[in-house]
Formats: sequence, C-alpha cells, structure tokens
Amino acid sequence: MTDPMRRRVEDAAANDPASRTWPDAGAGGSRPGDWFLQSLVSLVNHRPHLRLGIVLHVHGLEISGSLVSGTAYFERFARAFPDALDLADQAQRQTAHDSIAMHAARYGSRNADDSTDPPDYLHLIDVRVTAVGSADAMAPALPLWRGRIEAIDGFQLQGREAGAGTSSAR
Repeated sequence: MTDPMRRRVEDAAANDPASRTWPDAGAGGSRPGDWFLQSLVSLVNHRPHLRLGIVLHVHGLEISGSLVSGTAYFERFARAFPDALDLADQAQRQTAHDSIAMHAARYGSRNADDSTDPPDYLHLIDVRVTAVGSADAMAPALPLWRGRIEAIDGFQLQGREAGAGTSSAR
C-alpha cells in the first residue's frame, strides 16, 4: 500500500467512532475516569431527549438524579439563570439567558458525533445529595448538578423499583 493510501486508511480508522478506545487511567491512559460511565454519558449526549436515572458515589456522598445531555442541562440552566440573578428588566433577562444557552450548542448532535474525545463532565437534573448510608429522605432537591467524571468513585443505575439497577466502581 502506498504511503498516501495508508494514511487515508489510518485516518479513516482513527475517526471511526466504533474503533474508539477510552482506557482507564490506571491502564496508563491519558484520560482519567471510568470508561464505561464516559460511554453512557456519550450515549446520552448524542440523544438530547434521553434521561437515565442514576446514583453517583462521590467521596462519601450519593448523588442521585437523571443523567441528561449537555444540551438539555444548559437549556434548563439558561431558563433558571435570570431568576437566580433576580433580574426584572426583560432585556437583561434575555442577555443572561443567552449567555448560558449558547453553551448548549457544544453538545449538539453534529458536534457530539464529530468528537473523538470522551466526555469530561456529566449533567444531572432533579438531584438529591445524601451521605452514604444515611436514611435522610428529606435531602433537599437540587434542580441541576454538573460534575467531573474523573471525580466519580462509582455509580449505579436507578431502576423503577427500589434496589433495581446495576453498579460499577473504579
């Protein structure tokens, strides 16, 4: 095979999403974090209307909610942002909204499909944070939560029934 042809074949293989490898940090990879969790986040990022119930284990806390795409997260954040700033002027409210909403485009289906890098962040909505082992059913609900995948110690799917789901730990 000629050198230019070999380069085209190698480039095509490198850009094929099915051939991506996202090694664990412990395996000497350059991208820390759970490769399986990264693949779930990528799946959700490619399907903006998909929601996945999940419980994250982060440094002794359980963070539960619905895993959503970056697009859905930033759209929801943008709607809440003007109220959080307590803005009355409609022009200021629109400016505040737009300053956040523009970040949703990073996760648009075209951009997400073009990316060969695994995601660094995950996005949750309708969130509850409790200490591991706590029976605190009164934990305050948070509308939104964003975290680094590399900071997650483990996770489990939140099934429709209590105790249903699977788990994974780094």
